[in-house]
Amino acid sequence: MQNLRELIEERAVELGAKEYLVFAGRSFSFAEMNERVNQAAQGLRALGLGPGQKAAMLVGNSPEFIWLWWAILKLGAVLVPVNLRLTATEVAYIVNHSETKMVLVGEQSLPLLPELRAQCPGVAHWLGVGLAPESGLVPTEDFFGLPPEAPPRVELDLDDPAGILYTSGTTGFPKGVVHTHGNYLRTAASFARTCGLEPQDRLLTANPLFHVNAQYYSCLGTLYKGATFVLAEKFSASRMWGWTREHRVNKVVMLLPLTTILYNRPPQDDDADNPVELVVAGGAPKGHYADFERRFGVKLQTLYSLTEAPLALMGVLDQPVKDASVGVPMVPDWPGLTNEVAIVDEQDQPLPPGQTGQIVLRNQAVMKEYFKDPQATAEALKGGWLHTGDRGRMDEEAWVYFLGRGKDVIRKKGENIGAVEVENALAASEMVAEAAVLGVMPPDAVGEEEIMAFVVRANGAQPGWEALIAHCQSCLADFKVPRFWLAVDALPKNAMNRVVKNKLREREDLENTPGTYDRQTQKEAQA
Repeated sequence: MQNLRELIEERAVELGAKEYLVFAGRSFSFAEMNERVNQAAQGLRALGLGPGQKAAMLVGNSPEFIWLWWAILKLGAVLVPVNLRLTATEVAYIVNHSETKMVLVGEQSLPLLPELRAQCPGVAHWLGVGLAPESGLVPTEDFFGLPPEAPPRVELDLDDPAGILYTSGTTGFPKGVVHTHGNYLRTAASFARTCGLEPQDRLLTANPLFHVNAQYYSCLGTLYKGATFVLAEKFSASRMWGWTREHRVNKVVMLLPLTTILYNRPPQDDDADNPVELVVAGGAPKGHYADFERRFGVKLQTLYSLTEAPLALMGVLDQPVKDASVGVPMVPDWPGLTNEVAIVDEQDQPLPPGQTGQIVLRNQAVMKEYFKDPQATAEALKGGWLHTGDRGRMDEEAWVYFLGRGKDVIRKKGENIGAVEVENALAASEMVAEAAVLGVMPPDAVGEEEIMAFVVRANGAQPGWEALIAHCQSCLADFKVPRFWLAVDALPKNAMNRVVKNKLREREDLENTPGTYDRQTQKEAQA
């Protein structure tokens, strides 16, 4: 098997009438999926989409997303999926940088269209997905009245580009991560093997399809294994377990923030009354991994990956979960595929177990390159290893512990403090709904950073900071306890429900934000 087109067509022939996709009361077999993909490919090809060309999608979770995505692949073109929470300016950068000539727009992104048209003069075709004719866009619905004949075959091998997925852009402009057909195939196969996915399984996700997680694991993992894929339009904590019962789901893929949301809901008598055997996620609230498993009656299998490296680390299916660990290398399942992880120092030298350094990965499914950025590519892939920029350590049994993003480290009193460590301590308090911390540089910091905490209080939590400070002092060294504290109604987040810390940094003198409490002076900043 050399490309994703072959996978799609082989499964349609092998499994025919077997149910592949379930979405919002609709169901499609493997054969029906292939027919609709062929129809979409005919329509896109008539508009001029061909090998190597880019097609951007601003479309929410739906069967149409998958049909159009796979149609792009069948034509030898390259998908550029776009985060639906981006502004028009952010989207325009991605469209222009990727040299996209065709953009498919769903209802949620329709308000951006006037600005996008103005900022993206190089786009030749604007298509509407699920939109009324008055939108003025080419309606993709018309494609599904075309003959379901496969488009002419295009020569594609494992190293040909299949997608350009842009990083979140937390620092500077986002980078376009180029992934190949081989990357998708190798990762889908290895994910399926690592989590024990079988043809009789029914796997559910609410993760957005524009993201590497849903594409590689849930969508293509089930396709590769011939399992059934249950797709939700968006996450709902109150409906999640009901969905699993309704659709007889036995495996779920979600993100760490979502497991935390589920765990933080008031316990219900029927929490474990579900058919789910396995939850694949970034983890659960620190210190509560086993509690999560007992409460919901599931096996938790941890997951760590990046846009640049979807084939990375997972927990071991037949071993107990290790609290706070993200796992070991995924089991490779492809001819010649290997998968390695190491923790290295600033000179790229391997560190022994227990020491903190940078997580680096090496396998044949890491990104091909950063699009049009050879310097960043060379830096990231130095020595044949993907340098994640993330900090971690490895224990004696080679399990990896993620300690924070590389640039999410605060330097204070000669010590590196991982923001995630402080955030985990805050999250463990019943006084806190959620929190984020940053390093700030007040005038008296003498060249080092102080820690500032942004806290969303839990319902019923009392005002004042002394009790929460005492909680932190009980589980953190004092130099890790935030000096500055600010109560906020909510934390800014992206579509993956991750905190966007750049939004918190928009004010230069954060420590003087009105209402900020300084535990050193025991005073609040005034307006």
